[in-house]
Amino acid sequence: MSVLVLALNLPLGQGGLAQGSLGITGLAPATALELGVATAAALREQVARDEWVQVQVELLQPEVTATPQGVAKAKLQPDELAQMAQDLLFALPAGSFGSMQRAAGSTTLTLRVDAAGLDGLLASPLVAAVAAAGNAEMKRIAGGNRHSLALKADNTLWAWGYNDSGQIGDGGVVYYRLTPIQVLTGVAAVAGGGSHSLAIKTDGGLWAWGQNYSGQLGDGTNANRLRPFQVLTGVAAVAAGNLHTLILKTDRTLWASGDNYNGQLGDGTTTRRSNPVLILAGVAAVAAGGSHSLALKTDGSLWTWGRNDWGELGDGTTTRRLRPVHVLTGVAAVAGSRDYAHSLALKTDGSLWAWGYNAGGQIGDGTYANRLNPFPVLTGVVVMAAGGRHSLALKADGTLWAWGDNTSGQLGNGTTTTRATPVQVQAGIAAIAGGTFHTLARKTDGSLWAWGRNGEGQLGENTQTNRLSPVQVSGFAAPPKPDFVVTKIVLTPLSPKANVAFSATVTVKNQGTASGNAGFLDVWTNLTTAQTCGADGNAYASVGTLAVGATKTLIFSGLKTRAVGTKTLRAFVDSYCQAAESNEVNNQSAKGYTVIP
Repeated sequence: MSVLVLALNLPLGQGGLAQGSLGITGLAPATALELGVATAAALREQVARDEWVQVQVELLQPEVTATPQGVAKAKLQPDELAQMAQDLLFALPAGSFGSMQRAAGSTTLTLRVDAAGLDGLLASPLVAAVAAAGNAEMKRIAGGNRHSLALKADNTLWAWGYNDSGQIGDGGVVYYRLTPIQVLTGVAAVAGGGSHSLAIKTDGGLWAWGQNYSGQLGDGTNANRLRPFQVLTGVAAVAAGNLHTLILKTDRTLWASGDNYNGQLGDGTTTRRSNPVLILAGVAAVAAGGSHSLALKTDGSLWTWGRNDWGELGDGTTTRRLRPVHVLTGVAAVAGSRDYAHSLALKTDGSLWAWGYNAGGQIGDGTYANRLNPFPVLTGVVVMAAGGRHSLALKADGTLWAWGDNTSGQLGNGTTTTRATPVQVQAGIAAIAGGTFHTLARKTDGSLWAWGRNGEGQLGENTQTNRLSPVQVSGFAAPPKPDFVVTKIVLTPLSPKANVAFSATVTVKNQGTASGNAGFLDVWTNLTTAQTCGADGNAYASVGTLAVGATKTLIFSGLKTRAVGTKTLRAFVDSYCQAAESNEVNNQSAKGYTVIP
């Protein structure tokens, strides 16, 4: 199953916490490039084949400053998140989606859309930011040299593994963290360097910690930070090399700090910088290698600079470059190996290209010879990641492919055999990250898995044993599946007339492991009044007790339509006025329809 993950900035509907739009502060409007052209093309292919595709949407839930005078901050409430979800559906063509699921209070909803619905999402002006290649989950996990970082659904940041320089962010309490520990809250994106860590909060603030003797934290010093420290504001993306950092601000300017022995900062010198210096403008995405850097401009052109001993810059030479040089066009995403020297680029047609150091077969061309120019490796790719001497690619069908060095089991195929060409190793994957000798992958069910080297606890499963196959990271299990769900909504007629009552037939299923009472089923027609219990357009009925696997169909007659236009009928099971039962999840499903004259 393909999954497109979008991060949305939606105007708040009925709740009214603050005026204007809510989202990551300062993010520029999305461009076609940021929408992940490669992913969109692959998903459209699947829609054409299967007639539907699953889309996961992240509704951003930042802290909001109410007024300049009062620094009041508040989180969106579940009913406000529900309204945001409904606002999204307003933008889609009637009948273009068949179901929607959202857990109570969750910022994530899942849509099943047809071709028109997918096009509506990709063209929606509500889209504020999408990670490279269309997968926002890629910003939420990161592998350092020997440590790991991951965000949970509540935007809390957790870290584990080697902690010799404070890169875990716990104050240097322990040398090895064998299980995840919470480090920060309100985080939107993370990056792991050689021995330093970076996090962007939902307000655009950049926080850094860990090793800093080259100035890679960008705080104006060369002193290690054992706990997160705010460095900058107005940051949109960040990348961490071995000893340097790349910072993309919301105005699309690229800044760099840290070690510069090989010119990896790109300022035309080899001078180390402990304060960020301006490098480029008009940048859409960045990636950091061990001693080289990559930048993707908004026009799709790829630029590289820094060390080039093995051709990692891709310009056909082994000449070190102190300033950016142009390498490729039509690029959607980039990745660089932090500790060794190879690079990856994903083009807008879904093809993956690789170049540079190849002693481990990480280029994927079937040889162990270095490549001085980009070489096409795979097609149909939606996201990719570079480890130390291994490479990773995620295809649109959720299959994970890996190649390169495998001495620690970092490919995850149950062996330690090196692979010089891509091999499928997993399925059902939504996001990936590569450490030096380990790999992280988040599955489509939300669980986090790791494999490879584990001598410093970087796999997060409370041992120091290398793993040749995936093991689940402690504390990152898949969220529990709701017992009672809405499986089908049928409207009669499908396109009702204005001010003429219509009906909805809703089917509820017990997909749990025990018989139970599903509680109430609430439905709302898409009217102008606020969605509250007993409001205009609301109807509810008791579902009663359902055996395991059993379904019950309820018919709601006399539903109101009001004005002509595109509408959405929404249904909640085990709910009364959107209040979740203590033992259940407040599940939402929806059906688009059009009211005709």
